[in-house]
Amino acid sequence: MIGSKTPRTQSTASIVSASSEGSISSGADNASINKVDIAFDSQDDRPFIKDLLVEHSSGIATVRAALQQTRPSALYDPSRHDDIWILRFVLSHITDVDAASRAAIETIKFRREYKLDDVDLRGLIKHIDGVTEVGYGLPQCEKWDLVSRKYGVVIVLPDVNRGPIQYVFMDKIDMNKLNDIATQEDLKNSYIYINESLNQVLDGITRKTGRLTKLMKVVDFDGVALRNMNRGYLSKDSAAAKDLDDYFPQLLGGMFIIHAPKWINVIWKFARPLLPKRVVEKIDFLPKNMEKVQGIMARFVSKENLLERYGGENNEWPPPRYLGSYFK
Repeated sequence: MIGSKTPRTQSTASIVSASSEGSISSGADNASINKVDIAFDSQDDRPFIKDLLVEHSSGIATVRAALQQTRPSALYDPSRHDDIWILRFVLSHITDVDAASRAAIETIKFRREYKLDDVDLRGLIKHIDGVTEVGYGLPQCEKWDLVSRKYGVVIVLPDVNRGPIQYVFMDKIDMNKLNDIATQEDLKNSYIYINESLNQVLDGITRKTGRLTKLMKVVDFDGVALRNMNRGYLSKDSAAAKDLDDYFPQLLGGMFIIHAPKWINVIWKFARPLLPKRVVEKIDFLPKNMEKVQGIMARFVSKENLLERYGGENNEWPPPRYLGSYFK
């Protein structure tokens, strides 16, 4: 499990030989995560890890060889930087294995610099809800709470066998104030720990289910006026995201923009060139028809667990649990 002190001991061979419907231990220590029966939804199209490891074995071997030459040699730990860890870099640089090797090497150095392998951050993932409290949430994200109304950003895990969902309600975030109080470095620091905490959760679910699991992000513009947008913040945000582009491969599965106002093209024209290419490729502007919205999101979340406002059947609001509560 990335971020925990428990080393990974499962070999690639044992993963490849696992049943498609079998469970792979994640090393997570929360009973509600580990002791569940795995039943996959028919629209769940996540690829099986065992198949990906076979398909990309050559690229994985090349990156592994490069890691073994890393100096200082103590940076590379084969029990932690195993084939599943390497796989995400190969998939993110699918046509350039040398780029995958460079990204993996730089990520190991980056993780050592920020001591990300020494901490388990999963229990600190909370909603951005305007509450700043010692021991509640990631301390690096306090400025987000200062500019957010209740449930500005909601992070949930409605199905412990699928990826987390992050709902962002733009009308509850004061972007102008955030631009005033947060530097680009502040944003980068918050994204490091938000991404790492999510990365740890996704890695655990991937290993438990044997399927490559990613984050679904929904950005809701309902009720947002153009005056609420701030180009200064958007520039800082995009620059911070680009700085971290290679360090959290295959974290984002899809970013869905919903209730987009007519003026969104003005903002998109400005923001698109600033964003990492891999992020832009995963952004999808959704239609107004909620039945179609539900169909598009079905590959990430079942209709039963999707919020009712997006064509799902889940009418629980506020959400009964935040993501980090599963790991307390």
